[in-house]
Amino acid sequence: QLRDVNEAIRSHAIEQVGKKLRGYMTDMKRIAVAG
Repeated sequence: QLRDVNEAIRSHAIEQVGKKLRGYMTDMKRIAVAG
């Protein structure tokens, strides 16, 4: 059961990082287009 919890936490953390990276990429694309 503990492994399931750890797995959920890990996948959630990866999701958060992925969301942040997508945000950065969107910003960079916007800057590149503007520039």
